[in-house]
Amino acid sequence: MQCAESAAASESPAVIRCVALDAVGTLIEADPAVADAYARIGRRHGSRLDRVQVDRALCEAFAACFESDRVGTPDEFVSSEESERARWRWIVGEVFSELGPIDVVDRCFEELFEHFGKASSWRCYDDVAAEVSRIEELGLEMLIASNFDSRLHAVCAGWPVLRNAHAVVVSSEVGWRKPGPGFFEALVSACGCRAEEVLMVGDDPVNDVQGALACGLQAVRVDRAAEAVPGTDKLAGLSRPAVIGSLSELEAWYQ
Repeated sequence: MQCAESAAASESPAVIRCVALDAVGTLIEADPAVADAYARIGRRHGSRLDRVQVDRALCEAFAACFESDRVGTPDEFVSSEESERARWRWIVGEVFSELGPIDVVDRCFEELFEHFGKASSWRCYDDVAAEVSRIEELGLEMLIASNFDSRLHAVCAGWPVLRNAHAVVVSSEVGWRKPGPGFFEALVSACGCRAEEVLMVGDDPVNDVQGALACGLQAVRVDRAAEAVPGTDKLAGLSRPAVIGSLSELEAWYQ
């Protein structure tokens, strides 16, 4: 599959056969929140940062990773288990630089890495179960497509609503992260249909939407925080919204 350099919505979009859902921010969210978990576990290893300070440090570390991802060579989207683990180790080190000795930071990282690999550390959004049932009712394939690592399999296995996914496509396992073309090539291959018959659903406008559209998939962004505005974005004059506030609004894409 060759990805186009730019994509525009077709006036007669293909019938959707597969729905690929991003994981974090689309299907699941950390519970307790990421900053709360970091602050609590950090304290066990000697950190004196409060929740607000941890949240600020996390935002700065994530912003640095985001900026690094947006500049560089075409190989910037290469992924592996080792590189993803190294990325999270760097983030933990940035957040808890006060801890000093490397072995202390390493122990803190190991506990955090294990924590977020457990299904009990996450919760499904309230709209997930009903939408997954609707996808199955329509006879469509549901896949999970995420910039994560192999821990995601255990997380999904811990939530019955996610266990029946046709496939779980994980960046560290396919060798490429979204929005890299390699990721979407692997996703389309896992779907077993044409790229234009795949709907990518996610909360990130770049990783999930732009990356998918550039590779010929259909795409829609989920923004649960956005207030509904009458007449907001419709794709190429169609009744399909470019941004939805809940997975239940995907119904317009199935028609």
